Amino acid sequence: MSVRAREVKLSPEASATLEALAAARDPRAHSVLRRVRSLRDVLLWNCLHGEVVPKAQIPRHIRSRFGLTNLFVEDLPSFWRLLYTVTNHESDRYVVVVAIVNHKTYSRWFRRD
Repeated sequence: MSVRAREVKLSPEASATLEALAAARDPRAHSVLRRVRSLRDVLLWNCLHGEVVPKAQIPRHIRSRFGLTNLFVEDLPSFWRLLYTVTNHESDRYVVVVAIVNHKTYSRWFRRD
């Protein structure tokens, strides 16, 4: 069973990352960009597609900045990650991409002490 979303929205940070990937000359950046773009249709069809991050493991700065109650992660090429949340407004469900990060940033945010 799929859980559909009305729209996929980007945070300003995610949008800036996509612009930087598009401007890069590195083929790996373009590979990440292509995968992010292809995920749009997947997430519209099934917004619960990604791996669920347990609430206790959502980094505090992400939780407070975006007011998240849930977080999902999608793997991207070259060990990049797409982090998104699912929100509801009235009877509609939305996917909000909060960040698109490289492996180093993801590891720092989700470090296990």
